[in-house]
Amino acid sequence: MNHWSTHQLTEFFAAVCARPDASSAMSVAVERATEVLEAEVGAVLRGDEVATAYGCSASDLSDLSRLGLGELFPAKARFGDGVLLVARAGEALDTEERQLLQAMAQVLGLALDNIGLLTAERRQADERLALLESLREARHDSLTGLATRVLFLEKLREAGEASVLFIDLDRFKAVNDSLGHRAGDELLALVAARIRECLDAADLPARIGGDEFAVLLGGARTAEAVTVARKLVAAARMPFHVAGRDVFIGASVGIATGPGCRADELLGNADVAMYRAKKDGPGRVVVYEPHMHAEALARLTLNGDLQRALELGQFRLQYQPLIRLDSGKAYGVEALIRWHKPRHGYVAPSDFLPLAEETGLIADIGRWVLDTAGEQAALWRRSMPDLRLNVNVSGRQLTDPRFTADVERMLARTGLPAGAVTCELTESVLMNDPATAIACLGDLKTLGVDVSIDDFGTGYSSLAYLRRLPVDELKIDRSFIGADVPGREDLAVVRAVVELARTLRLRTVIEGVETEAQRRAMRRLGCDLGQGYHLCRPADPEAIPGLLAPALAA
Repeated sequence: MNHWSTHQLTEFFAAVCARPDASSAMSVAVERATEVLEAEVGAVLRGDEVATAYGCSASDLSDLSRLGLGELFPAKARFGDGVLLVARAGEALDTEERQLLQAMAQVLGLALDNIGLLTAERRQADERLALLESLREARHDSLTGLATRVLFLEKLREAGEASVLFIDLDRFKAVNDSLGHRAGDELLALVAARIRECLDAADLPARIGGDEFAVLLGGARTAEAVTVARKLVAAARMPFHVAGRDVFIGASVGIATGPGCRADELLGNADVAMYRAKKDGPGRVVVYEPHMHAEALARLTLNGDLQRALELGQFRLQYQPLIRLDSGKAYGVEALIRWHKPRHGYVAPSDFLPLAEETGLIADIGRWVLDTAGEQAALWRRSMPDLRLNVNVSGRQLTDPRFTADVERMLARTGLPAGAVTCELTESVLMNDPATAIACLGDLKTLGVDVSIDDFGTGYSSLAYLRRLPVDELKIDRSFIGADVPGREDLAVVRAVVELARTLRLRTVIEGVETEAQRRAMRRLGCDLGQGYHLCRPADPEAIPGLLAPALAA
């Protein structure tokens, strides 16, 4: 054949790239390659599949002798995830022809990559267009009857000077998960009605998406907007009757005030302020300030890193012993999660656990903690058979329908006795929706697992609910013994909790024991267990046996 040239390769590239899709591009490529190299048959293989064949059928490639063309000499060249193959009768391809085949294969690979990118871009563009069309058509939310985001922004652009309130419901996810989506929709409709009741006729409420709402206050100044926001927060605290029961949620509100901002920018600023409000705690109202954007960017970065942390194995566990105050012997250990980010160091749990809770990642992280700590505790119990394990459980985990099954699977896989495991939940998690908490905890108690109320005394537990909650342990918050030598008032509070626990036949754990004076005072008051740096600091798993040995021998 004639010597090949750059011109031939350019024509080949143009012919392949002119095709609208990968299939026709491969068909043209194998046909051109077969003709230029004066071969009898050709094909493109991708993985174990024949993508296209020329001069024969796909089934003939497994036995070319069936074609009756005499002896065929195959040659192939790789590209990306595929192979360009030709077979010529009579003589094999020489070195220059093989170079041309390899060049064609590379050109085909580039063309397929280009077609793939264009196809993806067209698909994304079509999807964006379809979404925009849908948003243009939907100006009122079908569930709540409120304005949609599109209509809200239109009115905001027309308003001139205005204040925007961005509202996010607290604890809505727990209701949706425990009572179902129908109940969640019912709750959203009730919230929308209550928002309307708090506003004047000239104000515009909107459902932005999910459990997020916004309010446009035309001409309102910041002080007036704060007053309305507090009214909305108070209204959200009142019970909602959903699915035959009273449900308690709440709301966090961010406020941004114009002028000088575009409509979408003003709404975004209110959104940023709302996230700051949620970080400060439920039921807060926060007014936007410019420095909050930097915080929001850092939060966005942290969220991206958190999404990958579990997959990349960046989490690990430390364990802090629980010590019997009467004997000094080790009772058990509490599993504490740690996150080590490369090039950053350790991230405080208080910085990433609330974000994991908010995004739903806490379910996967909590499942990893449960499995990892369970395996470690089972290993330790071979030499310390009475050792117990405490694991922290979030509100989202508690209401996750899979949580009890996760605990049951961990117990079966590790061989841990259910009575050796205690699930710790904060007081606020249990009291957000006591009826749901009682039902979820009942499932755990059926397994035989103990339940502990963590940070007891910082929430708003009623004694009536405390009697009904199926709990086994109260962990008294460290704030009650904050001084090196506890004061009379702190001791009175701890004494009251200990006496309450005895009446209800519950174990007591005092957190934050940092001095010998604190340890002695808590022991005199009758606390069963203690935790804190004075007793034993959190440690890596390999150090725990050595730390517990003296305590076990005490």
